[in-house]
Amino acid sequence: MRPPSHNRPVQGVPSALLSCALLAGCAAAPPVSQTPAGAASSPIVSPGLPAAGTTITDLEKLSTLSVSSLSPAQGVEGQNIGARIRWGGAIQHLASTNGGVCLTVLYARSSEAGALRWTNEGPPQSFVACTRGTYDPALISEFTNITVVGRISGRTSMGAGGGSSNGPVVQIEHLFRWSDCLERDSSPECKYGFISPQADPGDGSRR
Repeated sequence: MRPPSHNRPVQGVPSALLSCALLAGCAAAPPVSQTPAGAASSPIVSPGLPAAGTTITDLEKLSTLSVSSLSPAQGVEGQNIGARIRWGGAIQHLASTNGGVCLTVLYARSSEAGALRWTNEGPPQSFVACTRGTYDPALISEFTNITVVGRISGRTSMGAGGGSSNGPVVQIEHLFRWSDCLERDSSPECKYGFISPQADPGDGSRR
């Protein structure tokens, strides 16, 4: 039997933080900008337990991938376009694009191994992560906790009511799903680790 779901931001996150992210949009082809933004620190947290049948390989890979230490706030700076990052958080919105999907993610700070930590430190940050194809909706949906590895490709307008705040756009190379299941639960929906997108039926290609 599965416990109540914890695959979402913890209750300590302010409601204003969630409201901001829930109203964020997703753009298929955001323009590149040179507008600077602030920085953020990276506190440490221990990773959760994998579901049954999951080897440590995915966790090891997540922790050893070569990435920069940029935050989403820094990611909108023009000189950081093309940088490879590893950002995690909770999915707030999914939007279909031409042959793919974009995820709007409420950013959470991470440990060196990539595990998420929800804190009240600093202003809320969000980013958009896009890929070709689609993800299994049983595994990737609103409130799912994920970590994305990819390259910053631009920025897009985000924020409540279509405001002028901006967030970086990332082209996904790897997507890691954090599970809220019991350690020995091997149910398909308890997948813990890297997930690949499925080919879009109308696209004719697979990422």
